[in-house]
Amino acid sequence: MDSRNGQGGQCGFRLAHVYGHVCVLRILAVLEKRFILFVFVSTFLFSQQENDVLELGKKIYTESCAVCHGVSGKGDGVVAGNLEVKPRNFTDGKFKVRSTRSGQVPLDEDLYRILSRGMGHDNAMPTWSHLTADKKHAVIAYLKTFAPKKFARQARAKVVPVPPRKKSTRESIAAGKQWFIDIECTKCHGLSGRADGPSTKTLKDTWGNKIVPPDLSKPWLYIGGSEAEDIYRTL
Repeated sequence: MDSRNGQGGQCGFRLAHVYGHVCVLRILAVLEKRFILFVFVSTFLFSQQENDVLELGKKIYTESCAVCHGVSGKGDGVVAGNLEVKPRNFTDGKFKVRSTRSGQVPLDEDLYRILSRGMGHDNAMPTWSHLTADKKHAVIAYLKTFAPKKFARQARAKVVPVPPRKKSTRESIAAGKQWFIDIECTKCHGLSGRADGPSTKTLKDTWGNKIVPPDLSKPWLYIGGSEAEDIYRTL
């Protein structure tokens, strides 16, 4: 009698154990399905949001930027031929104004800064400060689609470190003047910095377009900004 009760108890324990194991498996299966559904929905929503941003950026670009930079971003807009300084060809992924090292694409922050303040007061690239932050970011997202392979490496771009600003002294100004001469800045900018150097009329960029050096006596013309940090990055 006791033996049968013991065997029955063991059998019941085993059944309960098996049943509990099956329940756990079922719960895990349900959780797995819900997790997969969550990932799918999240991915879909993120993709949809990304598409919405690109569509907004394309709309703004088409309405405000394509006239100079061209519909395909090649710098061949309808008014490009009338501009002394030619519009940037975005498909090459090459940008003058950036905080990153030579040969690397700019950060989103660099492009945002250009949109916000333009590139010099007499440059054809105006400020788009009236655009909201979201609209600027949308334009930036769309600009990056013109050179996707280049911007795929954006996360690996190295920022040029800018040292703390030092107080100007007579000695530092004199040393700067000597460096200005030694590294031949005068060939383009002239000894007085008024863009009247001997090479000024022969300067061309990578695409063969004329380069117009800024008059350094007019800091509002600096395309990369006139703060000490901006000039350091340009150099």
